[in-house]
Parts: sequence; C-alpha cells; structure tokens
Amino acid sequence: MANLKIPERYQAGVAEIRKLDDESVQEIRAALDRFIARKDDSTQEKAASEVAISAVTSISKKNLVDFKPLGAALAALYGVKSSRDIPTDEFVEQVCDAMESLESPELRLPHAERDDFRQKLMMLLNADVFSLVAKISDLRTDDERTFCSARILTDLRPAFGARVEDGPKAMVIVHLLKLGYHQGGEKHQEFYVSLDAEDLDRLKKIIERAETKAKTLKSVIKDVRVYGAGSEE
Repeated sequence: MANLKIPERYQAGVAEIRKLDDESVQEIRAALDRFIARKDDSTQEKAASEVAISAVTSISKKNLVDFKPLGAALAALYGVKSSRDIPTDEFVEQVCDAMESLESPELRLPHAERDDFRQKLMMLLNADVFSLVAKISDLRTDDERTFCSARILTDLRPAFGARVEDGPKAMVIVHLLKLGYHQGGEKHQEFYVSLDAEDLDRLKKIIERAETKAKTLKSVIKDVRVYGAGSEE
C-alpha cells in the first residue's frame, strides 16, 4: 500500500510527467534553474505553483497536453516533500507507489514505466527553485504572529448635548482598523484598532517609508535575488 496519496486534482498533472520525453524534461528543469539565476525578475515573491507553471509553459508545446496541471502538480509535490522533510529519492519512490495504486487505468503508472517515471521526477523535483521558495516561505512566516488580512471600517459617531432629544450637536468620523493574523499553529484571529485622520496619515507615511527602505536594500544588493521589496513601478 502506498505511503502517499496523490489528491485527485493533481493526479492528471502528475500523470502528464510520464508523457514527457527526455529533452522536454531537461528543458523544463533548465527553465526552473533560470528562474533562480535571473536578477531582473520581479521582486514580488512567486508561489511555487506559478514558478512551475511558468517554466512548463515556456517550453514549446511538443508533446505536452496540458501545461497548468503539470506545473501545479510539480509545485504540489514539492510542497508535500518539504512538509515530510525526506530525501528526494525516497519521496520519489513514494510518488511512484502512489501512482501505481491509482484506481483510474488511464492515470495509473504501469510498473514497467516506473524506472523512467522515477528518473523524470528526480530531475524535476531536484530543481533549486522549489527549495528556495519553501525556505523563503519559512523565513517570512517564522514569527510569533503573521499577517493575514486587513480592513478599515469607517463610520460616523454622534455627539449629543444636554438635551438628547435635540439631536446630535456634532459628528465624529472614526476609522476602525481590523487586522487578521495567525499565531503559531492556531486558527485565524483578529483585533481592532481605532484610528482618526491623523492616525491614517501617520500609518500611510510609515508604510511608504517601509517600502522605500525595501527598495533601497534591493538596490544595494547586486549578487542575489531580493524577495519582498514589492513590484516594480
């Protein structure tokens, strides 16, 4: 029995790897490696699935049937591999076992094709880009709390005089900043902070200053790729 189960949504993509000839596998691997080497790419961190899909779609169509499932499957496989923290060759054997155990005869890996499939997986899953994305994700989230979402609610609050029946004498605009975050392995949590117009202005300046610092750091580091500096303007 397989130690690993391939989710149904990725089975077709993983099966597509079997259809690749050696030249296509090498081209996809080269495209993945070029992503690491480029220095002029967007500084916005790309998800592993986007990287894989981009690499796959950069290859001429040849015998590839569907690009997106293949790229997404590669990324998903590496995501599982990272969470299991096992050597690539051991993980590839688990993937082969899982593909041989599929119920669908169209997607099931014939045992006679196992060695060829294993070699292709080893070539693709050893690309540095996947480990780099995983490490970047770990570094970005290695904190007590990590940002999840934000929303600002704005309302008017009436101020009454001595005679409430006379209606409000003034109105105050209040902004309520709702911040969502994750703490450790706990579920999504939220808290609220009240802001006025001056607070919003200060917050905007603080954000702009942080963006400027990130761009400045990127400009002085020439030899490695910098993630998290924001998209190019």
